[in-house]
Amino acid sequence: MKIAKSRSYEIDGSNISFEFDREDGKIIGVKKQNDNGDFISVDPKTSEFGDLSQSEEAVNAYNVAKYSSNKRAYVDSIASKSSAELESYYQDQNKKETNEQFIEEDQPAINQPLAFQSPRDGFVGYVRPAKRSSDIMAYPSDIDTNQDHMKITRYEYRRPTVNQSKPAMQIKTIFGERTIAGDTVKGSQIKGSIILPMPKPTDVNAAAWGKSELNQQGLAAIGSAQKAAGLAGLLGLNLTGKTAEDTGKDFIAGLREGGGRRPFAGFTSLRGFGQANATNFITKLANGAFGTELDPDTFLARTGGRVLNPNAEVLFQGPAIRDFAFEFQMIARSEVEGKTIRKIIKFLKLGMAPKFRNTTFIANPDVFQLEYKNGKGEGDMLKTVNQFSPGGLALTNINVDYAPSGYWSAYQDSQPVSVKMSLNFTELRPIFQQDQINTPEDSVGL
Repeated sequence: MKIAKSRSYEIDGSNISFEFDREDGKIIGVKKQNDNGDFISVDPKTSEFGDLSQSEEAVNAYNVAKYSSNKRAYVDSIASKSSAELESYYQDQNKKETNEQFIEEDQPAINQPLAFQSPRDGFVGYVRPAKRSSDIMAYPSDIDTNQDHMKITRYEYRRPTVNQSKPAMQIKTIFGERTIAGDTVKGSQIKGSIILPMPKPTDVNAAAWGKSELNQQGLAAIGSAQKAAGLAGLLGLNLTGKTAEDTGKDFIAGLREGGGRRPFAGFTSLRGFGQANATNFITKLANGAFGTELDPDTFLARTGGRVLNPNAEVLFQGPAIRDFAFEFQMIARSEVEGKTIRKIIKFLKLGMAPKFRNTTFIANPDVFQLEYKNGKGEGDMLKTVNQFSPGGLALTNINVDYAPSGYWSAYQDSQPVSVKMSLNFTELRPIFQQDQINTPEDSVGL
């Protein structure tokens, strides 16, 4: 395929370029300039790609690519490659742009001499490290990415909207139906990634349900509020989430219950309300007169063998935010691995640290994306264990033990023989049912 590249266009403050197939003139890729001045491919599965590929600038670039100066042949709508072709081209370009995103040592790490046989004694020196061409760090240095592993990617924090608690959703485009991720604070700039051995994977999904009790007064208040909400629904204000038809039926039923088919229903409810109020009033008078702490239920139980109906019920109170904890024990077998371990620790510390702006403001730390993977591609996530929130995670705690054996043990350059690193991450938004639906059918979900 021969590719024609357009000039850059400024769209919403960013420089954008478009790529076309010379044979049919169809758009095959969109690139966006990052903070380093490099043009990076935009994922065709994102809404950003859909917006940019349908922009006026894209149409103009398409016309120039296909018809050149023949403006009479210009079209008003844009043509694009199929979703499969777009995805395939994006993957190829992404690998080139990230320089494969994996470490390539000058020599295979497995052939490098060990740094030690025993700490201090018998030290023979580390092997000098090879220069890396990417921001990817890996431990151990000879880790096979075609085996199960964990990838931690660090992103800049970006706040595009006020409310980021939104799930993924299905949309229809000219390329067909596709899924776009829910709102996220992950910026487009990647700060680097870490490849680590597979930890002990566990996930706990929870929802907050709590006990709710209502006395007679509370029920009366809710009844009044419900009728008011019904009236508001008839006026076009949906406060209860019901359809307009159901709201109308409930409102009419309430009116009938009060004086139509059941003329004494309202009186009965009112009588119960009055009895509850009288009980509360009597116990308060007795407490005031005798300095006691008599409650209405105790009074009713001892005098009549009954208590006020608490009308207890368990109600949904909101989603729970998930936390994840991981432990990694890293042993430096060479100078390369010793320096990589230190670099990994500092990389994580940098990501969780807030950014100082001035004496008035500080900026958010970076956020992270976690993936259980087997392979280098974006679609190589494991289906046998949980996935993580597409909205990103915050690194809330890092605990590094430089002497996990209980005593200090190091090489001649003071590199600890073993380092135990504990990490705690918290997802930045809840998991919604739509998020679970949009995971592969044969996976365990999020």
